[in-house]
Amino acid sequence: MTTGVSEKDQAGSVTSHSEVVPSLPDGAASLKSKMKTAFEDASGSEVHSLHGAEAAKRRAIGELIFFAGTNDLKRCQQIAKAWGLQVKDTSVMDYDKRTPLHIAAAEGAYSVAQWLVDEGADPSPIDRHQRTPLEEAARNDHTEVVKLLVEKRGKVFEDGQMLDLEKSRLNGICNMRRSLMTELGWDPEWEVNPKEIKLLDKIGSGEFGDVYRARWHGSFVAAKILKRSDEIALGDFRTEIAILRKIHHPNTTQFLGACTKQTPYIVITELMACSLADAFHRTIFTPNARRKVEIALDFARGIAYLHSRRQPIVHRDLKPANLMISGNLNADTEQLFLDSGVIKVADFGLSKSLIAADPHHKRDLSNDTYKLTGETGSYRYMAPEVFRHEQYNLKVDVYSYAMIVFQVFECTPPFASLDPVQAARDAALIGSRPGFPPRNQLSNVEKELRRLVVECWDGNPEKRPTFEEIIARLEALLKTMPKHSPFTSGSSATGVDCCALQ
Repeated sequence: MTTGVSEKDQAGSVTSHSEVVPSLPDGAASLKSKMKTAFEDASGSEVHSLHGAEAAKRRAIGELIFFAGTNDLKRCQQIAKAWGLQVKDTSVMDYDKRTPLHIAAAEGAYSVAQWLVDEGADPSPIDRHQRTPLEEAARNDHTEVVKLLVEKRGKVFEDGQMLDLEKSRLNGICNMRRSLMTELGWDPEWEVNPKEIKLLDKIGSGEFGDVYRARWHGSFVAAKILKRSDEIALGDFRTEIAILRKIHHPNTTQFLGACTKQTPYIVITELMACSLADAFHRTIFTPNARRKVEIALDFARGIAYLHSRRQPIVHRDLKPANLMISGNLNADTEQLFLDSGVIKVADFGLSKSLIAADPHHKRDLSNDTYKLTGETGSYRYMAPEVFRHEQYNLKVDVYSYAMIVFQVFECTPPFASLDPVQAARDAALIGSRPGFPPRNQLSNVEKELRRLVVECWDGNPEKRPTFEEIIARLEALLKTMPKHSPFTSGSSATGVDCCALQ
């Protein structure tokens, strides 16, 4: 079985930051040497757009801010040490005057937030949009980070002055939450008594927790048990729950509940039958044309939801292993893949919330760019602008979508003859794209699907369609196609291994 939990908690499928971001050296090397080591591109030549020590330092600050948002404490400490960055220095901010603490608070990154304030970072810096870290944490319902910043004398900026949270307009919201959860003794509806959960067998393990197939009131679920129970681990755990419980869509994996009041601390999600990667490996049959469109449509709907939220979420790590197939847990992978399974987007470990600068003005965030640098995600499916450490936006998910549906439509992995790093390098530096397998004759449906893939992997992010546009095209195409027959094992056999390479 495969769960709806983060992929980093599944055995054998870890994509760590250390694998996708060049390691930074320790303190003794000169600044020039550091810049060369940290910011060489994959071909071995320096990034020519960076000139001088100041530009290199700005880039390092950008990396620090980025990893603060992903709650990667070890990498933040490594970057600060290598570059001699003092997080209490007021110059450690981005072009919007957002400090690492702003980003950590907005993303609920408790471990990093605690480290920053312990290192002397100002708990109440004001960014270009007149927000402080405390306001970011309070607006995003990161209760543990709010408590931490209040203890460190954090303030909010309101009506031209710095105020304690209890004297601000935000206090009403926070008081209501506190009353429901503590003063009135009410538990949130998702709080689960651990005695209700029966663990069956371990199906995955990660740095922070082990994942079990479990039974809960007669249903099978995925239960992740936290390995540690210290204050920092619990803070991060509750932050993860705060993020998971905000995501609700038929094409995303669902949060079901959690045990937070006593050990063992547990997060419960729906149990998934398998992943798209599992299906590629285990199935030698090719889905028919209608089924391929259905898979692509489910996938697009899940990401369209993430992108259309009030605070849009860019996934940044789309790959077959993070696309789950839900359905009858007693069905085999072949049947779910070829006939009846629903595709759901999973693993939001590298996802990023994009917060509009002005909440009172509507903006088309699909074309906004954000200073989110760092090679985040999986190389084979990585957008060129991410590999090049450039600014990027929601359209990185469109590129990754193209690579995955290419694999579904053509039954071969993108860049099948290349290792993942070389594939990403060629796509980013010389504009390479996967080659379509030769066919004697293409149907109108196949031609349209190939046109869609080519548009989605365009080198210019702004030319890539939005997921709403993708959905409209796929729905129109689906209407022209006959209903497929019920699944019969072997009826669609072609002898083609849809995708043995990940």
